Amino acid sequence: MKTRKITQILIVVSVVAIVFDLARLDLVGRETPLYLILNLFLAWIPYIISFYFIKKETAVKFFIPLFILWLLFFPNAPYLVTDVMHIVSSPETFIWYDSLLFFLFGWIGLLLGTISLFQIHQYLKNHFNYLISEIIIFAICFVSSFGVYLGRFERWNSWDFFFHPLNLIKDSLNISAGLTDGVAPLTFVSIFCVFLYTVYKTIYILIANEDKNFI
Repeated sequence: MKTRKITQILIVVSVVAIVFDLARLDLVGRETPLYLILNLFLAWIPYIISFYFIKKETAVKFFIPLFILWLLFFPNAPYLVTDVMHIVSSPETFIWYDSLLFFLFGWIGLLLGTISLFQIHQYLKNHFNYLISEIIIFAICFVSSFGVYLGRFERWNSWDFFFHPLNLIKDSLNISAGLTDGVAPLTFVSIFCVFLYTVYKTIYILIANEDKNFI
C-alpha cells in the first residue's frame, strides 16, 4: 500500500466524517459539533509531516526539528478519541447518531496518528536497534498521552507552544511535578498510554504483515 493510496483513502473517509458532522444540524436541529472538524484538521498535521517530510534516509540534523514539530501536533490525532465525552450532552433520540459520529472521527484520528507513528518508527529502526526503537515509541505514546491530558482537561492547544510557550511550559512542569499527587492525571496518562501503544502495535502488525514495502 503506497503513500498516495493511503492518503486518498483517508481523505475520502475524512470527507465522509465531515458530511456526517454537517448533516447532524438538519437531523437533530441543534448546534452541530463543528469542533470535530477543527480537531480533524489538526490530526492531519502530524500525518502530513511524517509522510511527506520525514523519510528513512532523512539526515538526523533535519529529522530532529521535524520530529519536534511532529511531536507537538501528534497528540491532536488520538485526542479525537476523547471527544466521545461530549456524547453525554447528545439528545436521547439521536444518541445513536452521535455515537457513530464520534466513533468515526475518533477512528480517523487513530488511523492518522498510528500511521504517522509508523513512519517515525521506520526511521528509528533504520538508525537504532529494535529495543531502543520500541522504548522511544513507548515514550512517544506516554508523552503524547500527557499532551492529550493537557488538551482535554487543561485546555491547552498545540499552537499555544508558539503563542504562549512560557505559560504552557510552566503549567506542564507544575502538572508533571504533581502527577503522582492526584489520581486523575496519572491514571489518565497511564491508561491512555497503554491504550495508544496497544492500538499502534495492533495496526503495526497488520501493516507489516500486509505489505513489507509500506513506505
